[in-house]
This record gives sequence, C-alpha cells and structure tokens, in this order.
Amino acid sequence: MSGAGVEVVSITWERIHMTVHVRLSSPPADADESPSTVAFSLVDGDRSFPTTATAKGGGNFAITINVTTFADRAAIPDGNWRVEAQLDPSTTATYVGDLADLDDASRVFLHDGGRAALTVSFSVEEHRDDPSRLDLLIRSNHLRRAAPAKRARRLPARIRSRLLGAGTKQKYVRAIYRLASRLFGPRTGRVLFASDQQPTMEGNLLRVHERMLERGLDDRFDLRSSFRLPATTGWLRTARILYLMATSEIILLDDYFGLLNTVTIDPRTRVIQLWHAGSGFKSVGFSRFGSTDSPSLRQPHRQYTYAISGSEHLRHVYAEAFGIEEAAIVPTGLPRIDWFLDETRTTAFKASFAAQYPHLQDKRIILFAPTFRGASYHSASYDFGLIDFDALAAACPPDTVVLFRMHHFVKERIEIPDRYRDRFFDFTDYPDGLGLLHVTDLLITDYSSIIYEFALLDRPMLFFAPDKTVYAATRGFHRAYEQTAPGRVCETFEQLTQAIRTGDFEVEKLARFRAENFDRIDTGAADRVIDWLILDEYRGSKTALEAEAP
Repeated sequence: MSGAGVEVVSITWERIHMTVHVRLSSPPADADESPSTVAFSLVDGDRSFPTTATAKGGGNFAITINVTTFADRAAIPDGNWRVEAQLDPSTTATYVGDLADLDDASRVFLHDGGRAALTVSFSVEEHRDDPSRLDLLIRSNHLRRAAPAKRARRLPARIRSRLLGAGTKQKYVRAIYRLASRLFGPRTGRVLFASDQQPTMEGNLLRVHERMLERGLDDRFDLRSSFRLPATTGWLRTARILYLMATSEIILLDDYFGLLNTVTIDPRTRVIQLWHAGSGFKSVGFSRFGSTDSPSLRQPHRQYTYAISGSEHLRHVYAEAFGIEEAAIVPTGLPRIDWFLDETRTTAFKASFAAQYPHLQDKRIILFAPTFRGASYHSASYDFGLIDFDALAAACPPDTVVLFRMHHFVKERIEIPDRYRDRFFDFTDYPDGLGLLHVTDLLITDYSSIIYEFALLDRPMLFFAPDKTVYAATRGFHRAYEQTAPGRVCETFEQLTQAIRTGDFEVEKLARFRAENFDRIDTGAADRVIDWLILDEYRGSKTALEAEAP
C-alpha cells in the first residue's frame, strides 16, 4: 500500500450527514472485497477521530459524518480537520474537485432560537511536504450570539427575576434533583412511568405497565408514575417528579421530556424512551437540526440509555433523531400494537361501539384525524377553514358518515354545521383513538402517527396535506412525502373529495410501508421491552435480540 494517494472528489449533504467522497489513487487489491483494510479518520493536530467509510468500488469510498453526533453523543468539535487514510504510511486527502464547489458545500446550522450556530465550511491548504498538493480542510465552529443587554429595571423587578426567573428556576430544579440523588439515589427495582405531555398514562407506557401487572412483576418492582401537562405544572408536582427521577432505577418515557434538558441523570439510572410515534415519516429531534424550531445541541434525547423502534430498518432513523448511537436503538416493536392486534379486545371493542352508537351500524365510516400545527402544546392549532363540509357531504354516499377526531393539543373545537350533524360527528373526546381505527373504513390524516396502526389493517388511507411544502420546510421529512405516505396525497380539498368519489387511494403503497416499519406483526412488543430492557436481558448481550430476530 506504500505510495497510495487519497483524493477528495466531492462533498454532499443529507440533512445533518456530511459525506466526503474519496478515491485511492493506488487502492489495495482487496479494498473492495474487504473495505475494513482501509480506515479513515478526521485529524486536527493531536486529535484523531475514526470515521465510517463505505466502499463504492474501484477504490472509491464515501465517508459519512453526522455533525450533530460526531463522537460520545456530542457534535463535531471546533477544529480544522483533515481527512486521513490509515495506509502505510498514513496519507492526508488531497482535494481535486472544483474549488468553487467548496463554498456551495458549506453549511450553517442555526439553533437555540437562532442565538447559536454550528458552521461547517471547507477550504484548502498547501500540503506541508508537497506544495503541488492541496489538502482539504474541514473547518467546524460553534458560535453563540450574546444576549441583548436588558433594559434597566426597578429593584423589585430585578429581585423577582433573580429569585424566580427562568434561569433561576432551572438552578432550583437541578439542585432539587442533585440533593435527592445524593441523599437517596436510585432504589433497586423502582420503575418510573412519566410524561409531561400527557395528563394520564396511555399508549406504549400503559401497555408496558399493564403487562408488568399481568406478569406479576409488581411484586418484584416498585412501579411509580408521574403524568402532567405544562398547564398543570407547579412546584410541588415538579419536586415530586424530581424525587421520583432521582430515586428510580429505570425511567420509562413516551415523548419529549423537558426536565432532561435541565438535569443530568444519575448514570445508575436507565432512561428508556418508548417513543409514541413511528419515525421515518416526519423529521423529529436532530433530523431537523438547523431548521425552524431546531433543537439545541444539548437535548433530552441524548440521555436515553435505550430507545425502541418498530423495525431494524428504522434504527438509523431513530439514532439520527435522538442523537445517540444505533446500538442504543432496540427494535422491540411498539407495545401499543399488542392491544391493536389482540383479537379478543378488538371483538369486545366493536361490540361496545355498536351498543353505544347503534345509529352508526351498517355505515361506512371515514375517520378524519389530522395532527396539530404549531411547535408545541402551547401553540397547537388546526385551520378548520380548510374543511369544505358541503363538498365533503356531496362526495360521501348516503351510507357514509365522517368522524372528526382532532389532536388533543388543539384547544379550539371543530364546528360541524347543523345540517350535517346526522352524517358528521365530533369524536375528538372519544377515549379510545386506536379502537376507532377498527371500525374505520377509510382514514384521512396528514402527518399523524396513527398511520402505523392503521396500516396493519390493510385498509385505505388518504393524506390531506395542503401545507405539505411549508411543513417540509419547517418540520422536514426523511424522504419525499409522496414516497413515504402509504396512500394518495391530496394537496387540495377538491383532490380529497375526488379521491373519495373515485376510490383512488393508491393502496399499493401499503405493503412497502408495512415492510419498512414492522419486523414483527404480533402481540409481543411489551414483553420484549420488559425482558430486554427492564429485566436487562439486552444489556451487554445481544442474545435475546438475535434469538427473536425475524
């Protein structure tokens, strides 16, 4: 391998992933068959970080770097990095592409409300031993804008801010957690089920909790819970949950959990994220780093010991979103699917629904269930003006009814015209949203996670997404929306009603969607979470995972 040169041909990006395309001028004979024979690193002086490279044939490699999760769950540090191939001798990569392309490849990722930025730019520098060669330099910098000077306030206001301001409250939170952690510490067998996005336990958390009780594990574990909404937050409830967090051996979550942004969890505690929504559809977490409402580089997601996914195929998607390594993503499946596929529960639900709503029997049911718009619970909304009730009524045959179930974050109620109240019904407050899917013949949604359960029923879906372009720009998708959505995408209400009339639902997309998102279609996800992650069969050994792999 002596004398082999390394040339950087081009640089491309996909969201937060930078790919440096290189080629070896004299590749080893077995480089394509055994790409591990060639290793690459980013080097800045005495600092050296190994990178992931994929052999592309003919001595070509693609070096992919996640700039938000570069090493040890942290972003790429400040530096002037050279690409180095660990050949004999080690060789720094020469840039042979168009110099003008380097400016186009540079990126600025704004975060923290635009007050901070991660910049990645490119330049060249003469090689120290050969002036005819230009080494590629990858320059990474973390920049922060100073907060604007505050207008002088009166003494009472300054005292109140110092005692009760947002920064001071965070200090109180950290102090309470640290004190409880030092005085008590994690108690063996204590498991905390928690959310600050839901007022009660539901979904994946409820199924795991229920299954632990069914298996009699409440004799072995001390099961605790804390559920609240931002509007119900107060110091007493906050102090209670901080105490439970500090004294729990395991914390189970099912959504973004803001307190992890303030406290650093005791390493003796395992934090397990049972993410409520299937991923790979809309971007969450670090997948939208640098876009509108970008997460900061210090994120609650970074503190997860494990997070679950529905399939092996999605492990890299969740790892990207949460800013953690793929090894920490465990494809157990979604526990709430256990209920959904339980035939006894489904039969009982249908019987109960029929008794409660006899007027809906023998009707074709369309469920209109979009997600909310806005960045959070506080700003959640939906534009009801998008719904043309007259056109929808005209498109639906007499045997068809429409149930509207709006996201629980949306505070405004949908107003159904009186003339359609025998055909259109507000089911926003109906307690069993997943159960409704079993009596639904056609689902109309947009970016909601309920598509994952509904896809298992092999029934048609329509996607009403008039704001698709805006949503893609502000929230983002992992792939083009039309490619990922398991049904026809309608950008206007006229297209939606036309699809209802003609039955043009593009159902052929369903099979691929199921294959990508579900390794297993069974009722064992909660047991896998319990066995692998709570009873700890997964830690230190992949035997359980390998034994269960499809």
